Amino acid sequence: MTDTYAGNIKRHHLMTQQGRRGFNIMKILVVSDTHGDTKKAEEVIRKNRGAAMVIHLGDYFRDAEKLSGMFPEVSFEYISGNSDFMMNGVPAEKLIEVGGKRIFITHGHRYSVKWGYERLFRKVEEQQADILLFGHTHIPEIIEENGYIILNPGSTSEPRGDSNESYGVIEISESKISARICRI
Repeated sequence: MTDTYAGNIKRHHLMTQQGRRGFNIMKILVVSDTHGDTKKAEEVIRKNRGAAMVIHLGDYFRDAEKLSGMFPEVSFEYISGNSDFMMNGVPAEKLIEVGGKRIFITHGHRYSVKWGYERLFRKVEEQQADILLFGHTHIPEIIEENGYIILNPGSTSEPRGDSNESYGVIEISESKISARICRI
């Protein structure tokens, strides 16, 4: 695994797994809103041992740091959320490139996601991202529109609405990217 930078975009060069049809597949786990309870997130990572990366979307980013220490063989990306304090330079959002795909990650609170997604739609287009990941609502959702994906994985520890504990899975193969939500 190696990382390079192009401007402000961090590019990840990660190991892939052989897929069913012979294509190399890169699997990324997406978690959010753990709020100090990492038990289910730990379970998710153990269950998905072949994952190349875990992306944590904030609330609490220190949980991501803890998980990173527990699973040093997995690459981690994380950002801060509205419940994170004393952030020591941890950004609130970032753009990364993985497997040739641009992934914009944000917690979502700065985009008023509890009242609509218009600002997210503008941001994903502005960043020319293939996928935009956000949390904050604790409610899982996937939107595929205009050639991009917007994914909220829900929460591994504090689901809201009528949702269950959940996380997201992104798979990148050849030139394709797909996403799904998984229940714990």
